[in-house]
Amino acid sequence: MKKDRGGLIILIAIFLIVALLIPLSCHEQRAETTDVSNCPSTLATTEVETTTRRPTVTTTTTTVPTTTPPTTVDDPEDETPPVTECGLLPADVYQKIAPSVVSVHVSIPASSLYSKREEIFSGLIVDESGFVITTYSLLERALDYRGVLLSNASIRIYVKGMTQALTATIAGYQKTTDLALLKIQDTEDIVFPALILAKDPLLSVGTPVYCVGYPPLMVKEGGLTAGFVTSLYRITYEEDGSPVGLIETTIPSIPVYAGSPLVNEEGEVVAITSGHLKRIYIQSQGFAIPSPIVLDVIDRIMSQSEDAPRKRAGLGITILGDEDTEIFREMYGNPVGLYINLVKSESAAYTAGLNEGDILLSINGQPMESVKDLLLFMDGQAVGTLVEMSIYRPGDNRTMLKTCYLLEEKP
Repeated sequence: MKKDRGGLIILIAIFLIVALLIPLSCHEQRAETTDVSNCPSTLATTEVETTTRRPTVTTTTTTVPTTTPPTTVDDPEDETPPVTECGLLPADVYQKIAPSVVSVHVSIPASSLYSKREEIFSGLIVDESGFVITTYSLLERALDYRGVLLSNASIRIYVKGMTQALTATIAGYQKTTDLALLKIQDTEDIVFPALILAKDPLLSVGTPVYCVGYPPLMVKEGGLTAGFVTSLYRITYEEDGSPVGLIETTIPSIPVYAGSPLVNEEGEVVAITSGHLKRIYIQSQGFAIPSPIVLDVIDRIMSQSEDAPRKRAGLGITILGDEDTEIFREMYGNPVGLYINLVKSESAAYTAGLNEGDILLSINGQPMESVKDLLLFMDGQAVGTLVEMSIYRPGDNRTMLKTCYLLEEKP
């Protein structure tokens, strides 16, 4: 009996000792598991052996890959500027374009209607010899009726990096497109930082664009604004075949930045901003002239400056292209003819009573069915020639005859 009690006491003692040792061994196992989970080389083994702690192991595996990829920040050979998925960063666009943007100051003398004043806007250097393309509307008041700079008016150009202003003259302009080409004088063999305009940029509604203007006096550095294209206008043509067009953007028309370049994300100059909204007091949107049209205006002005200017006769209208005219014809049932989208003030067409939206059917009996027909008729016509035009007016749904004498064409 005593032996049975002694054995029972020994079994109970062994049981108590085992019960005390099991928690201690489990604590050591947890510590080992935690240490192993921090080691990438034993991660798979730990995940298999500690199935009851799978959430802890899974969390650890998400942090391990962050230490494995190589870094390229310290690579001294990689000197390319940071580029987004769509193109250059805004800071890179500014650094590329800003040196070629200038400030244009036009001093306008007092007249019977206005006191002496000064217009300040921007421009872009497009030739190393000192040619600057800018907006026409803000220097229009400095010209006389012939389009010549007034005797007491002056144009000064401020170039980044130069402390002194440079004088400039007007090489030419085109009022319809709101563009003027200036020439810096007394350059003394200075090579200016010129930019090339894009010949055929890809523009569509929603295309991101930047405007880089010359900042006001109290702004040390800046002039960068960002937006996107909201509208693309139909291309029209003047009587000599010059294209006319506009794009609309979300970048506000600020007078000091008028004439500045519009740039896409690749750093290409795709347009020149227009300043004609200044007198309309609308600052929530902006307009710009596409670069292909700007290049056409520059080429025409440069070619005219080489030869003596000759007088050209003109009606004073712009017409829609053949493809768009055909679209309008199908939409509204117009007769075959040229769609007039603009009648210039004080022109021959203006005095004859032509309106925007009229359809030009014929001139002196010659049918006007395409843009080429008008160009061929106007080529070689003399100033003062009497012309008779057959016009269809959609608003009145009637055809009428209009006569006028051709006047001298103005830019």
